[in-house]
Amino acid sequence: MNQAETAKLSELLEQWNDADEFSRCIEAIEAIPEQERGLFSDRQSEPGLQQSGGAGDHRAHGTDGAVDGALIRHAIDLLESVRTQGENDPYWNARMGYSCLMAYPSAATAYEYAKRWLTLAPEDPNAQKLVRDCEEYLEGAKPWR
Repeated sequence: MNQAETAKLSELLEQWNDADEFSRCIEAIEAIPEQERGLFSDRQSEPGLQQSGGAGDHRAHGTDGAVDGALIRHAIDLLESVRTQGENDPYWNARMGYSCLMAYPSAATAYEYAKRWLTLAPEDPNAQKLVRDCEEYLEGAKPWR
């Protein structure tokens, strides 16, 4: 993808994410040949997969706590496909941490990504919160899900 196409797609993905049309984001990204996706695409598509799996398009799950585990694991697979490019990126670690927290019955895996995110972005309040949440889950102080 050239720079103009990347900018246009990024704009569309942001609009669709804001409109809770997560499936459209996923379809657009998956239409790009895999060798052209790179970290940019997975940064854009994984939140859509995560949101689609967590809340659904237009918040179909609302606040019932239900998640689509298959979609969340698909998001993790997409992130894993760019691990080499992303493992030192705070955003990549954030997405992995949140996705793992939703996908697995233990906060241990999410905690490792949350700590890495905090190391890469120590002032980020969201990173600080995810680390605290994982610690509370692991200590049993906070009920799991």
